[in-house]
Amino acid sequence: MANIKKTGNSKTIEPKQQPLRKRSFKGHVKSRYDTHMPDKKHHRVLVWIIFLACATMIAIQLLYPPDRALPLTRVSGENVGWREHDQLAELIAKHFRNTSLKLVTDSKSNSEVLLTDVGAEPNTEAMIQGLISYPFWQRFIPFSIFAHTYALTHADIYFTSSLLEAASEKHATDLSFEPVNARLAIENKVLIATSEKKGSEVDAPSVYRAIAGTKVVLGGMTDVTVSSKPVDPKQTARSLKAVQSAAEVALGRQVIIKATNHIFIPDDVTIASWLQIGTDEAGQSALRLTDDTVNKYLDVIDAETGLPAGQTNIDLTNGRETNRIPGSIGRVIDRDVLKAQIADWLLRGEGQSEFAVVFQEVAPRIIYDNKYTATEDGLRTYVADAAQKMNVRIAIQQLDGGKWSAAARADDSTPSASTYKLFVSKWLFDQMDKGTIHWDDSMLDTTVSTCFDRMTIASTNPCAESWLAQLGRSNMNQYVYGLGFSHGTTFTSPIATHSTASDLQRIMIGVNDCSMICGAHRDRLLRSLATHPYRYGIPAGSEGQVWDKVGFLWDYVHDTAIVKHPKGTYVMTIMTKGQSYATIASLTREIERIMYP
Repeated sequence: MANIKKTGNSKTIEPKQQPLRKRSFKGHVKSRYDTHMPDKKHHRVLVWIIFLACATMIAIQLLYPPDRALPLTRVSGENVGWREHDQLAELIAKHFRNTSLKLVTDSKSNSEVLLTDVGAEPNTEAMIQGLISYPFWQRFIPFSIFAHTYALTHADIYFTSSLLEAASEKHATDLSFEPVNARLAIENKVLIATSEKKGSEVDAPSVYRAIAGTKVVLGGMTDVTVSSKPVDPKQTARSLKAVQSAAEVALGRQVIIKATNHIFIPDDVTIASWLQIGTDEAGQSALRLTDDTVNKYLDVIDAETGLPAGQTNIDLTNGRETNRIPGSIGRVIDRDVLKAQIADWLLRGEGQSEFAVVFQEVAPRIIYDNKYTATEDGLRTYVADAAQKMNVRIAIQQLDGGKWSAAARADDSTPSASTYKLFVSKWLFDQMDKGTIHWDDSMLDTTVSTCFDRMTIASTNPCAESWLAQLGRSNMNQYVYGLGFSHGTTFTSPIATHSTASDLQRIMIGVNDCSMICGAHRDRLLRSLATHPYRYGIPAGSEGQVWDKVGFLWDYVHDTAIVKHPKGTYVMTIMTKGQSYATIASLTREIERIMYP
């Protein structure tokens, strides 16, 4: 029924109000949707596409692994997107080993040097962090992952001061050069003095500052400008006047050199090139002969009248001579005698113009042909010869079969590079057995577990250095000495941690037979030693399965390994200076040829 409402003398009929119905949730959402979405269908589709794309992108960004390089990151121009931490560490290490400096002075002298040879080490973890850094809050911003276009072009490095100082001394000497005094020459039959040239002096502190202050291009060559100061020559063209008459007299004297049935008469131009302005004992200008130009002339005479020495071939088997084929004796001019006679004649008028060449014998070159039998004696001889010819230290022990052993310079205390991390691993496992450290404990920016992988697989330094700081380097020394290792292994050397081939061999034997590291700890370490990316040394030269720990620091390159060869198991350590992984691989191949023919 309708409601009747009286208003004055009239009546108003109002419709009956229906009770309000509560709107459903679905209806509420639809109402909101209709209110905020565009009216046209294709516009709504476009909105949905954008929404789903953003949502999908946020999901991808949230799930992107925190230890992988971001998609648009580059290292030395190479895209490294999606690469893992260990792969990045290997790539950076590779580029770092190829990074060099070209030291250039104001006087344009230059000297090239590898960055590793001046005491530089890479901050690998810091460089990797720039490639993988992606704050969590940024992951909620759609497509923000593509805003990270970090390009690693310059090396993040630090120096060992004592090594940089030594390198600076060397290169300061290389970059410096003596001034060139004015020299005599004949042009158009007129005696003149060639122009003098200023020298250049570079001091070591200048080289040190220049290298330390340079932003170095990773994997390339970086020019480093080193300041220098000019050095004036002592004798100039003007000073020729003091010896003008002496030079003219010298040029007026003929020189005749008789060698066997040959006669050589140098012309005036040649003789003039032999003369140089110098100083006498009183410091006055005087003429003298120059060794370099005289020797070049005598080289011609030697080539025509001398006799090259032959070659003596000596066959050795395991270091013992088995055959010899003697080479012929040669002969060359006795230059000291002849040059003294020429100087007396030209400069002082003593003697005469004709000179009979005196020859002296030259012994034949000796060439050794070394052969090594497949015996323990052959192995030991080869190892000793390798250590003598190259700057290497080797320790080998077969663990089965004949149990051959061989060693050369194996007790030399040598900068260990990253091989010292085997000792740190042993200490870490002991702490875990005591319950003081656990795999999931926080460590630096990650966990102990990840830190261990960085130390043993990527072979970066921060985690190992942090554990050493936690224990104390002197305490670490006492710890390893308590395990029976030699004092050739030390963590307190002023220049890097040191170890020996013998000590590294011992810890690897202890890993293999469980006497040093056993159980789950051993399994974890062996996994690292089998999966790291630096497989260029012993693994590249061996025919067997290899678990190895490498070390590379400055110009030191090491490898220590457990090898399960098809014919036997052995442990070997090769520590080198100034060599390469290719050298270690070559040594490994020859050693296995002798041990397992």
